[in-house]
Amino acid sequence: MDKQIKFVAYLLLYKTISGSEQLKEAYEDILTYAKDVDKLYIFNFAKNGQSLLFDVLSKYDFIEYASPESKGEAADYKLAMRHAIKIGAKYATIMQQGYYYEDEGYLKLKRHIIDGDIKDDVAVVSPYPLFTCEEKSDDTLEFRSIKGCHLVGTIINVDIYKVLDGFDESYYQTTFDYDYCLNARQNNYQVIVYNNIHLRNRNYKQISRRVFGHMIYSYITDIYKLYYETRGRRYLWDKYQKFDNEFVKLDKKLQAKEWKEMRIVEKGFKEKKEIIQQARMDYRMGRKGKAFEELNI
Repeated sequence: MDKQIKFVAYLLLYKTISGSEQLKEAYEDILTYAKDVDKLYIFNFAKNGQSLLFDVLSKYDFIEYASPESKGEAADYKLAMRHAIKIGAKYATIMQQGYYYEDEGYLKLKRHIIDGDIKDDVAVVSPYPLFTCEEKSDDTLEFRSIKGCHLVGTIINVDIYKVLDGFDESYYQTTFDYDYCLNARQNNYQVIVYNNIHLRNRNYKQISRRVFGHMIYSYITDIYKLYYETRGRRYLWDKYQKFDNEFVKLDKKLQAKEWKEMRIVEKGFKEKKEIIQQARMDYRMGRKGKAFEELNI
């Protein structure tokens, strides 16, 4: 462990882990990065305890626990980063349930940082994200600059985070991470992805439907996430249109594609269409922050 550069990780738990299969998965996921950080802090936001998981992790002295109250995904990420600043960490990683690094991916990213391969102006270092059902492919380009990314599983430069004044909590859930990346780039920092280092995500349900002889695949989007994403994207587009109009145009096309697939494949699209309409109306009314009592991450 490199003692000159302090690496910490935060695991945010929103659902109680129960049963041997969930416990085995959670334990194995944590070990894909926990042994390569100076400290892992587990924030349990679930209403019930996590005694099963905490019992199997009790043998590790580099893991600490807390049970704060969730105030929305953006605020919870911000809580983790405030703590990273407080303890003097140089780099921080925020993880959630169902994510894990493949083939010592976290350790590889860490080595790139320690060896000086990553410049000091890089705000976010991201692995390449894949659902567990997706095939990986070798890329001849080791890493590249990107416009933005979801921050789960990335390595965040804490010093740059302090300069940028953190995450925008008005998004409440989703979108704040892309806002952070765009803000970093607007302030002449970089966001990069390592193409052959993979972060796997098993938090999905894939569905398909045959249309005119062709199979169309999609992933079911939680209705609350869909609301916040729809509303948040519009604020994001307004905020960064002058800075990166190319990103805004691409993201608008991506959302249109997502909605089209949703409309074709999902039987319950009527309910989601209504939540999309509500999100768009709330955006026009200037509504931000929490919109529902339930938080589903």
